[in-house]
This record gives sequence, C-alpha cells and structure tokens, in this order.
Amino acid sequence: MWDTSRDKIEEFLLKANIFHPTIKFTAEISETETIFLDTVVYRGDRFLKESILNMRTHFKPTETFQYTNFYSCHPPGVTKGFIKGEASRLLRTNSSQSIFEENLRNFAVRLKNRGYPAATVEKHLSEIKFSERKASLSNKNRTAQKKILPFVTQYDPALPDIKETLMRKWHLIQNHPLRNIFKESPLLPYRKGKSLKDILVKANL
Repeated sequence: MWDTSRDKIEEFLLKANIFHPTIKFTAEISETETIFLDTVVYRGDRFLKESILNMRTHFKPTETFQYTNFYSCHPPGVTKGFIKGEASRLLRTNSSQSIFEENLRNFAVRLKNRGYPAATVEKHLSEIKFSERKASLSNKNRTAQKKILPFVTQYDPALPDIKETLMRKWHLIQNHPLRNIFKESPLLPYRKGKSLKDILVKANL
C-alpha cells in the first residue's frame, strides 16, 4: 500500500513538473512526521509515554528571517508586539521545552543581527515562559469592550511622547464637566506615514 502511494505521488510530480519550466512541485514522504501549516507533528518522547504526538515549529527552507530593522521608523509598541508575538507563536508550536528554548535563543540571535539591542530583546522574551504554554493554548474569554475615543496621529520619532503629555494633563479634563463625555482616557494609535515609494511612485490601478 505504501509503495503504491509513493509511486502515485512520483507519477503526479513527474506530470505536474512539465507544465511550466519555472514551476516545480516537490513532495516529502516520512513515516515519522508530517508538516501542517507552520508546525511539524511527529512521534517524540511524549508519544512513547502518553501516546500524544509532539510538535515543533516548522520553518520553510526559503525562510531568510529578514526582520524589520530596529532603526526603521516604527513606534516602540510595534517592536514589542512583534517580538512577543513571534515568541508566543514559538511557545504554542513547540510541545518540547528544550526545543522551544532553542528556538527562542535562535530568535534572539536573529533579532540582534538586525540591530535590536540585547537589553530590549531579553526584556521582551523574558515575558514568554514555557510554563504558560497551557494557558496560551486555551480560549480566552472576551470582555465587553469599552467605548474609547481614538486619537489618531502619524508617528514621527522626532516628536515628543504625545501620550505621556496627554496623560500628564488628563486631570484637567477629569476635573471639568468634559469628564461626562470623556469617561476613559483616549487610545493613541498611529497611522502609517508615506514611504519613499509612496512619494516617488504615482501608479493608478
């Protein structure tokens, strides 16, 4: 049965790869593991002890890890969100603590190679712990969202911290009848500014 399936796959690939010279189809066959989205599901120590399959993060062979450079024009919150978000993905897609910690170390090295300060990397990565993996896999109860006024502005690293300035003066509104309108302090999201491409390229689709 297995040899027949392998023969069919090879026959399919042979036919598929003649349609276009620049497009090639490949297939990987394994009796011990399989790739599903960004994970590799395999039989590890946990399978032998508890009959539960293990999983680890899958990286495509073409992955170059070209993360956004630390000194690009992005708000500090974007840097924190990216680092913690990727670390959380590694936490969820690795059932082995040793493999998770290895991937986390490799992630830290790649970040530093892209100009991220070691202190910033270590600070954010230290907040993601393997002991919290079970909680990260569970569904979170969504609470009712508050109606908060957004104060949208364009990010510029040369500007002072607008949120810090606003919150320092927020007591003026809280001691004013305006507090009945602005019951919660506003959000300060940033909109994307024009890039060099947006300025130079004037293409109309």
